[in-house]
Parts: sequence; C-alpha cells; structure tokens
Amino acid sequence: MAKSYPEELRLQVIAYLDEGHSVRDAAEKFDVSPSYAAKAHKKQAAADQTVLLEQSEASEGETTDADDGEITASELADLLGVSKRAISDFVERGIVVKTERNRFDMARSVQLYCEHLRMVAAGRTGDGSDVLTVERTRLAREQADQTALKNAALRRELIAIADVRHEWTSLGRRIRNGMLSVPSRCRQLLPHLTTYDVDLIDREIRSALTGLGDEDNGISSDDIAASVVGQSATASQIEAVGVD
Repeated sequence: MAKSYPEELRLQVIAYLDEGHSVRDAAEKFDVSPSYAAKAHKKQAAADQTVLLEQSEASEGETTDADDGEITASELADLLGVSKRAISDFVERGIVVKTERNRFDMARSVQLYCEHLRMVAAGRTGDGSDVLTVERTRLAREQADQTALKNAALRRELIAIADVRHEWTSLGRRIRNGMLSVPSRCRQLLPHLTTYDVDLIDREIRSALTGLGDEDNGISSDDIAASVVGQSATASQIEAVGVD
C-alpha cells in the first residue's frame, strides 16, 4: 500500500521544486520518493493551469458582455451630448437604433446621428426640422433687427413718425402764414398798388400754395425722414421713420 503523506509536506515539496530544485533533491530533503515528488508537482501544475484557464474564460466572457456594442439611453445621451428626452425623440425619428428596453446599438446610432447632422447642415432632413431651423433663423434675425433699432433710437439716429408729422405740420403752417401775409405787406410797402393788384397777388399766392399741397400729398416717409431733423423718440414709444 502506497505511503500517504500529509498535505503540508506535499505543499513544501511543490514549493521546493518551484524554486528550481530537482526531483531527486526534493526527495532527499523531505524524505519522500522521487515519484511522489514528481507526481505532486505535476498535479499541482495541472491544477494551476486549469484555474488560469477558467479565469481567462471568465474574463473573456465579461469583456464580451461589456463590449457587446450596446449602451443605455443615459450613456448614449452623454456620448452624443444631448438630453435623454432627445434620445426618445431620436428613436421615433429613426436617428438612433434601439435594440431592446433601454439598450441601443452604439455604433449604428452614432453613425445615423452623424448622418442626421450632415443632412441638417445641408437642409435636407425632410422631416420638418429644416423648416424649424429656418424659422429659428428668421426669429433670431428679427430680434437682432429689433435690438439694432432700439439702440439706434437711443443714439438719436431715428426719428419717430409722430415727431416728423408734428415738425412738418408746424413748418407748413409757418410757410403758409408767411406767404399769406405777403399781399398785406405789399399794400403797406407799395401804396400805389390798387385793391385789384393786391387781390391778384393774394389769389396767385393761394393758388401756388394749393398746388404745392397737392404735390406733397404723395410724399413718402423715407422722403420725410431724409428731409427733416428733429428730436428722436425711443423705439418703444412709436414706430420709426424709414422702417417698413
């Protein structure tokens, strides 16, 4: 019957052989047979190899599971730099690929998203988002124009329509009153003029004023703005001259 050695002795023999000693040296040192020392070392080597193989397979399995090309909605949102709500919208529009509940094909989703961005830049999305982009651009332009008008009004570079109307009305009245006073001044300065002569001068002046008034009826706000300099008002108070 083969002699049984304690486990502690077996481990000591194996450790001694692992240090590079020969089987014969181990047998003599620990008082065991050479065959026992050789078998113990071989068996331990085989066991260690089995453990290493199992660990390697487990590691490969974990790597495969972790790198299966699928990510969650939160991870995809972080990757694309958008919100989780945008990811839901992308799913409905076919911009990202959903494989199952809260799982997305990372490579295909990134590819489709990049393609979507290129189409948006080219204005060829076809899903109405290009229209939305145009509207947003137009709104931004309108807001910029409004801000520019307000700033111009604050710098007194614009004239309010009410100010223009008041200025022209005052100017027209002063011109009319001055011209209508010409006949009476002529009577005073030229005593030899008859009543007929003075009345004739008065009628001609009135006729001329009436003709000028008829011609000015079609004057545009642009012409007024270019001809009159007055106190400007803020854009928030009234519409500015020259702005359609």
